[in-house]
Amino acid sequence: MAWTSRAGSNNVIFYASGGWNGTGWSWSPGGSITSSGGKNQNPSIIQLPNGTLYMFWSYKPTGSPNYQLYYVKQNGGLFSKAYTRVTAPAIMNDTLPSAAVGRDGTLWLTWTRDNTTGLGTGKIMRQLWYKTLKGNFWSTEQPLTSANDINWNFQPSVMVGKDNIVRVAFSKGLSSSNIFDIYDITYNGSVWTAPFQITTQTTTTDSNPSLMQDRNGTFWLFWSRNVQVSSNNTAYTIYSKSSTNPGSTWTSETALTAINCPSSGCVDNENPAAVQSSSDKNIWVFYASNPVSAFNIYGLQTTSPIAPVHDVAIVPYTTVPLLTYIFTNTSQLYPGGLHVPYGWVNGRYSPIDQSALVNVIVIVQNTGDFNETVTLKLYATNTTITLFGTSVFQLSPGAETSQSFNWNTNGFKPARYGITVNASIPIETSGNKPDGIVIASNLVHLLPPGDVDQDGSVTITDVTVVFSAYNFTCFSSTTCSSQFMAAQWADVDGGPIIDIVDATVAAHNFNTVT
Repeated sequence: MAWTSRAGSNNVIFYASGGWNGTGWSWSPGGSITSSGGKNQNPSIIQLPNGTLYMFWSYKPTGSPNYQLYYVKQNGGLFSKAYTRVTAPAIMNDTLPSAAVGRDGTLWLTWTRDNTTGLGTGKIMRQLWYKTLKGNFWSTEQPLTSANDINWNFQPSVMVGKDNIVRVAFSKGLSSSNIFDIYDITYNGSVWTAPFQITTQTTTTDSNPSLMQDRNGTFWLFWSRNVQVSSNNTAYTIYSKSSTNPGSTWTSETALTAINCPSSGCVDNENPAAVQSSSDKNIWVFYASNPVSAFNIYGLQTTSPIAPVHDVAIVPYTTVPLLTYIFTNTSQLYPGGLHVPYGWVNGRYSPIDQSALVNVIVIVQNTGDFNETVTLKLYATNTTITLFGTSVFQLSPGAETSQSFNWNTNGFKPARYGITVNASIPIETSGNKPDGIVIASNLVHLLPPGDVDQDGSVTITDVTVVFSAYNFTCFSSTTCSSQFMAAQWADVDGGPIIDIVDATVAAHNFNTVT
């Protein structure tokens, strides 16, 4: 957990880790992550599949008029304390970051950008921006909402669901009326939708949304509402609603905290942050409240665990450099494979054997609470869909297994092929099904025979190489000619000689482009 702590005139970010023992929380003492003076506030903490923690926050150095977003990170130890700026230098303020990680390992960062200055001059404009981190590379900053929108669009909460669709909930409304409702927008991989209104009150402020998905696939939204208690008093209260059909419709709203207005004034409950616990299987909503003289952090939990559920998921590899859900032994090959008697492999002449088999490995985990009979099916996809692997196996709760399949490419047309994997069980709620399906486009490239330079097409370059090496041989490592080596992938039949058979194949596939 990360939070803002006010220490004198400065704000600092604190961090602590804790566990639930069944009856209560046990938290570490905690300590400050931030190490520089000024204003450090609005932390958002996430974890990548490789275990690395990122903590984003809004920072305004002493003497600076503007906030910018920074991060620190750690993996298996203490946070680095080294400030790394995320957003570009600007005259505007970047605040209220929210981060999430997709199933493909992409980190999504959203925030509020406004033109409020230290002096409060000018008309305030607040809109949403985002950027992504893939591997070690950040994308450019992009607006989520238009600078021409007269509404404030701010306080984002980003979530990537089991379906790998990005959703951002935020507060939207006219600052002149001080009436704000919660909206969301979604990104399906190519376009963002128009804002969809989730709360519909017309008299007050709904703010600081927290959007999440539970282990049963249900979407939950938590937010603060400023409730008018009397002519002189208002109180912030935590509300919630949920959706079982990926945000198409939502339940009626429910107040989670009661209004409490003793003689000293009303208690405010603000800034909810919700998380699905993997230990006790409850949803926990942490929030700030001031029942005494200052704000402290409190927690709400569901009255019963989100259990039992049926769910199986395809999970990523953690032993390869880049996150992948489908591991193959090759990215390109010739249909049916090729055999070249001698080629240059790892600094020496060795036989080059290219198999017709594409080996595909998939890891499946039972993330539910029941013993499951899992059916795993693999398809090669292009203009047609071909089932090439099926496996049925038992999986106990929490267990995972690695399944290996061979796709025989004999008879397949040279082209780029995707691999689709579907892990299914007899009973599974619709919200949980997406993480049992993985679609990898252009994963395997079947090259046309005669494609000597392996660029996916047979052109005049390939044909010229074949004829320039015509009749050159490679009967042994000591007699293998350099001309043969230059055209080794032209020896389609593994002669070992480049002859009329190979020339005919190259001519037959001339102008084939895949």
